[in-house]
Amino acid sequence: MEKGIFEGLKVLDCASFIAAPAAATVLSDFGADVIKIEPPGLGDPYRNLPNLPGYPASPHNFAWMLESRNKKSLALDLSKPEGQAVLYRLVTEADVFVTNFPPAVRQRLGITYEELSPLNARLVYGSKPTSPVSTAMPIGRARV
Repeated sequence: MEKGIFEGLKVLDCASFIAAPAAATVLSDFGADVIKIEPPGLGDPYRNLPNLPGYPASPHNFAWMLESRNKKSLALDLSKPEGQAVLYRLVTEADVFVTNFPPAVRQRLGITYEELSPLNARLVYGSKPTSPVSTAMPIGRARV
């Protein structure tokens, strides 16, 4: 089997619904090792999509199958210090961190760029820009 151009790239997918998880999926399609971080219990809310009114009846959650393909899943309660500690250990060896949570949620969960970048100087922090907070970027760091 041919190796993907992103083989060896370690990605943490800490996002939900469409754009950010899809970006992580595309990286996985090209060989990246992607770990999907989900809350314990029901997991990512996207897993529950077929149970919503108006969703076509099917024994399969095709949206979740498309979004989560090629990914490993890890349940972490990021609202607790123990869950954050596990994530922080993963960040030290990751190449990319992807999120689309609103800034207030990132702060509450301890996953802002300012909190994660000191753990790994080469970490690429990919996020959907939702506010002008933290627009200054030190040289040698990358945030997308």
